[in-house]
Amino acid sequence: MSYRYLGNKTRLVDWIVGKISHVLPEGSSVADPMCGTASVSLALARAGYSVTAADALTFPVVHARTRLLAKEPPDFKALGGYEKALEWMRSAAPMEGYFFREFGETGKPANGRPPRLYFSASNAAHIDGIRIGIRELCEGAAITEVEHSILLHHLILAINKVANISGTFGYFRRDISGPALKPLTFEPVTFERTKGHHSVLQGNVEHLASKLDTDAVYLDPPYTKRQYAGNYHILETIACGDEPVAAGDGGLRPWRDQASSFCYRRSAGRAFRETLEQLRVPHVFISYSEDGQVQASELLSILCDFGSVTVHEQPHTRYRSNGGGKKGPVVERLYHLEVS
Repeated sequence: MSYRYLGNKTRLVDWIVGKISHVLPEGSSVADPMCGTASVSLALARAGYSVTAADALTFPVVHARTRLLAKEPPDFKALGGYEKALEWMRSAAPMEGYFFREFGETGKPANGRPPRLYFSASNAAHIDGIRIGIRELCEGAAITEVEHSILLHHLILAINKVANISGTFGYFRRDISGPALKPLTFEPVTFERTKGHHSVLQGNVEHLASKLDTDAVYLDPPYTKRQYAGNYHILETIACGDEPVAAGDGGLRPWRDQASSFCYRRSAGRAFRETLEQLRVPHVFISYSEDGQVQASELLSILCDFGSVTVHEQPHTRYRSNGGGKKGPVVERLYHLEVS
């Protein structure tokens, strides 16, 4: 799944799951409560684990439901089947609604600023048509929760390919780029009949930690100061199906109540400690970059207060939004805490 996403572990999943499999036998249960695109959750499911995926934001939950709970194409009875559902998305009538107004190249944002160039006018109108159609299907109880997530999953993937952005969704390009002029496309995804019994939750990790009843927990906290809720506000709006006030030049939805303490140097160490204090599992695995807000020595000191720690390291390509930031490879560390 191609995705412009901070901290995406797609290129590291084999290494991560390989290390976990040296500790946990197949058939064990693992929680991934900061699942993001659910790439690690799916890899764990493929390896034979029962997975509980969760996230504080809504759009990762949409991805997790699709990738874990839909083990075969759903019936989509109201639309005539899965392939017909995709055709319905492709042919949805364009409408000049919220996305056209707030995020399209010819829109008129409610706050009076010039158009926000996140999408071409045609794509923005197509997005509105699909969103309104999905809303009507939900209001008529014509689709299940998983079917709803699958439609949103496809819409998010389609949006990601044509969004007029250079890094995250925090802001748009000055001019409409070539890829942004291409139409939305909806291609079938592969549904995988993984062995385990999976579940998907939504909530802040600090609130869910004490409720996780699994053999292990895999934590993948944000490691930079960039808040996911702000940088992916458009995807969150797609997943929520709402029309929040689009604030400022970037059109951000209200997000500060979803801010993560892991993004701030002053609070990240405390967030690790508070999360670990609430967990009641024998094994904790933590992915964390050498570029993280918490230095390796501090994080190791925190973890050692809870048990014995093994650290694995893997160099990989550093994420560089807009081509800026540090160059060269970055070291990803996987900490294994065996709770005493």
